[in-house]
Amino acid sequence: MNIQMLKQKVNDLNASFSDKEVSWLLDNIGNPDNVIRDNLVCNIFGNGFFEEKFTKQQVRFLIDQISKRNLLFYCIKESGKTTLTRSFTCLLWDLIIRTNDNKDSRYYQILDKDEEQQVFKNLIYYLKSEHEFTGFSKEYGWVHAIAHCSDALADSMLNKDFDQEMVEKFLLAVREMLNNIDKRFIDGEEYRLADVFINGFKVNKISSSSFINWIKSITFDPYSGDLLEYYKFNNLKSMLEDIYVKLNSYSLLDSNLKKIVEKDFISKY
Repeated sequence: MNIQMLKQKVNDLNASFSDKEVSWLLDNIGNPDNVIRDNLVCNIFGNGFFEEKFTKQQVRFLIDQISKRNLLFYCIKESGKTTLTRSFTCLLWDLIIRTNDNKDSRYYQILDKDEEQQVFKNLIYYLKSEHEFTGFSKEYGWVHAIAHCSDALADSMLNKDFDQEMVEKFLLAVREMLNNIDKRFIDGEEYRLADVFINGFKVNKISSSSFINWIKSITFDPYSGDLLEYYKFNNLKSMLEDIYVKLNSYSLLDSNLKKIVEKDFISKY
């Protein structure tokens, strides 16, 4: 593959891509070289979808191959570089979800309803299944699996067909993920996760009362003396504080929710 030619196409508004190039991009979505993965593959996919540089047939090829090769769950039991494929597949799904839902896009409704529902279900299941919580790696650059999955779910939440059953599954998945995590978030993952909740509030799919009940169902004890428990509590606290600030900025912060976040989280540690 002519890498230099691909680089030249990144900022070329009139660029198009051959089927061979599109296939190469997908093959390298989890390339361990962050210059290729971030600066080339991700940038081309982003520009390609938003500036409609791909044909509809090429986008269908991407959709079919992601599913056929099960890239979202690629080597799901492994950590390290295999996580890159899973994580950056989330970003590709996010691009597909956003343009699929945009009436002005060439790729509007490129997913049928069954495919769309399956994507939502897979992203939710992936959120609770991922066990690699690295944000930034000195070896690979950005890994950010939880953040990237959250980005895709934030846009999914805005879709009218992301129904109440999906919302409930999402809430359960977040609780499970927060319980499984083995470290403190340090690269802003909780803020990206918070955006999924914010979008849920914006479109009236998450109510203050249901959210309060969800918060109460999580019982991390920061005073237990267990360092991992302390990390889990503070991951939740940091996410809730971000939700608190964002809801307040949108005039969506309910007094009861405000009270519980201030009393049970902001005032602790």
